[in-house]
Amino acid sequence: MKLFYLILSVLFLSSTQAQNNISGKINNANGDAVQSATIVLQSPQHKIIRSTISDTNGQFSFENIAEGKYELVISSVNFKTQTITDVIPGAKPGTIILQALDKALQSVTVTSTKPFIEQKIDKMVVNVDASPSNAGATAMEVLEKSPGITVDNDGNISLKGKQGVIVMMDGKQTYLSGADLANILKNLPASAIDQIEIMTNPSSKFDAAGNSGVINIRTKKTRIKGSNGSVSVGNTIGLFDYNNKKEIMYKPTVTVNYNYKKDKFNFFGNAVYNYREGRSSLDVYSNYYRNNVKIDSINHFTTLFRAKNNNYTLKLGMDYEPNKNNIFGIVLNGFLFEGRPKPLTQTVFTKLNGDVFSRLNSATINKISWNNISTNFNYKHIKDSTGEITLDLDYSRYDNVSDQLLSTGFFDANYNPTADSIFLRGHLPSLINIYSLKSDFSRSLPSGWKLETGIKSSYVSSDNVVIYERNSGLGWTPDSRNNHFIYKENINAAYVNMNKKFSKWSLQTGLRLENTNTKGVQVSDNSTVKRNYVSLFPSVFISRPVNEKNTLTLSASRRLQRPNYQDLNPFTFFLDSLSYKQGNPYLTPQFSYNAELTHSYKSKI
Repeated sequence: MKLFYLILSVLFLSSTQAQNNISGKINNANGDAVQSATIVLQSPQHKIIRSTISDTNGQFSFENIAEGKYELVISSVNFKTQTITDVIPGAKPGTIILQALDKALQSVTVTSTKPFIEQKIDKMVVNVDASPSNAGATAMEVLEKSPGITVDNDGNISLKGKQGVIVMMDGKQTYLSGADLANILKNLPASAIDQIEIMTNPSSKFDAAGNSGVINIRTKKTRIKGSNGSVSVGNTIGLFDYNNKKEIMYKPTVTVNYNYKKDKFNFFGNAVYNYREGRSSLDVYSNYYRNNVKIDSINHFTTLFRAKNNNYTLKLGMDYEPNKNNIFGIVLNGFLFEGRPKPLTQTVFTKLNGDVFSRLNSATINKISWNNISTNFNYKHIKDSTGEITLDLDYSRYDNVSDQLLSTGFFDANYNPTADSIFLRGHLPSLINIYSLKSDFSRSLPSGWKLETGIKSSYVSSDNVVIYERNSGLGWTPDSRNNHFIYKENINAAYVNMNKKFSKWSLQTGLRLENTNTKGVQVSDNSTVKRNYVSLFPSVFISRPVNEKNTLTLSASRRLQRPNYQDLNPFTFFLDSLSYKQGNPYLTPQFSYNAELTHSYKSKI
């Protein structure tokens, strides 16, 4: 396990040293700062990497940018778009002067289009279709280009430098581990997404989980009368260069959307198929020290990852509106993933003088298949223009099976075998069932206050089994790391929000109460970990317009981050013959207090 943490430390240090910042300032021809200009960081091949906006002083910054050459595309209303090429991290491009557009126009054509980024008082909205570069992209790639969001090589999502983000799909929490969530987002095409809502400081209406905020991905749902649909086919080609050998990877995607609305019924659905090929390499040196002096040996391992997977996504739904006051709806979602990652690891042990004395070759064949089926029933009653009540019933099932075959060969410096090869095979099934009931009520009071209140109860059951067998040449025998872990979680919550607009101020305050009950059972040794606790989560938002165009908002809230189910799972999952990862059932939640000051320009930036 120490080696695993050492590997992570080396990876962190090497990635930190290989990254830098790009910053600059935007001015007009008169030397005045240009506020709220859009700056897009892209590759020389015009692939968008990040995007941001300039502050009140015209300044902007992109942090943690990998080494290489980039382009900056700067645009702003009433100014000509300007492109800066050959930008290198660490070297500031200085002050960029934007030239005003010519005011003499022959004709004016007014069109209504959504901007790529909309800044609202309580959230930032990314309109996916507004950027042509999202064609053929995935949900993960759109997230990587969204302001404030970073994604590391393992698919972990951070918001403004903080991990612990809660990712929701159509307002429903996914309840997935970081790795499983990354699989879905990497294989969900951007063509199926309408908007991405980014909330760094959510109100009490949302679950308290997520120290750094909430990201809500809204998929497309058309309500146009009649029958309409679309079919899109795309393909992304990647080039992987390793040891002077080039490999071409294909990533085709087929998306079908259909909607039919007549009278009181609305039927909608979409289906997506995509195939993905992936290649990556990992190169790690490990040195061992005692009292700041190198000891024993130097360990150098190189891993080449190869993966192929097929992914199928299906969404079907129906809305029924018997009258203008009531809406009933049902949505069915399905996702099937079949992957075949095959990492190949070569490990070399050398003495301190560099002489090789031992080698290990490890090959892993993984067969991963998992599916997700979820159902949502929803109801909305609109009493009048002053209030409404909603009800949501949800059920989700995740069925995940991972089969591994790990073989390790032992050799001397000249590749002569020094011992019999060892084979380890594993069968790791996992089943998660999630039930949720939620109801929200809102009403405008005669005093001018608006009341929002609601309740939610969820129950999660996670059943995990790991079966390992080892073969050293004498046949397959059970391994000591076999285990069976069952985890159950029940969360009950209630909240109340009050908001009102005064002459120059807007105030919203809320309080959320959550009761958490968890039980983890390790069947192999009959050990049980139980936790029961009640927590309060206050929130407050104060907003005041400075003038017609500018508004300031101050917000503060208390939040928590619970360990996900895979982090609690004590199973051993092998990465190669020397590296593995393992959960800890004794992990406790982390609480935080968050505060944020937001400047909004024209309610858009």
